[in-house]
Amino acid sequence: MDQTLDEVNKHCGEHVQAYASCVDSHSDTWKTDCVDLRKALTECSDKNVTLMKMVRLSCQPVIDKYQDCLNRNSQSPQVCVDSLRDLYECTESVGQMMEKMNSLQRKHGGLAPSKASDNSSSPTKE
Repeated sequence: MDQTLDEVNKHCGEHVQAYASCVDSHSDTWKTDCVDLRKALTECSDKNVTLMKMVRLSCQPVIDKYQDCLNRNSQSPQVCVDSLRDLYECTESVGQMMEKMNSLQRKHGGLAPSKASDNSSSPTKE
C-alpha cells in the first residue's frame, strides 16, 4: 500500500496537498467545503494509478459501506472499525491480485493475451 501512496503522491501530489490543506482549514465543514478537491484527487488517482482504479472498481460496495458508517457515526468513528477492516482486506486482495498479474506479465515477456492470440486467429495468405 505504501507503493500505491507513493504513486498517488508522484502523479497527484498537488491534489493531495490541496485537499489536505482544505481539510485542515475546515475542520468542522470539510465534508462539504472540500468535496470538489476530493473529487479532483479521486479522478487524478483513478487516471494515473492503476491500483487505485482497480480498488475503486473492485471494492466500491465496501468503500460505500465504510463511508456510510462514517457519515452515520461522525461523532464516534471508532464504531466503524469493522467496516475499515473489511475495506483494508479488500484493498489488500486487489493489491495481491495486481502483483500476481504484474509478475505473470514480466514472466511471459509482457505480452498481452490479445497479442499472443492474434497470430493464431489470423488467416494465412496463400
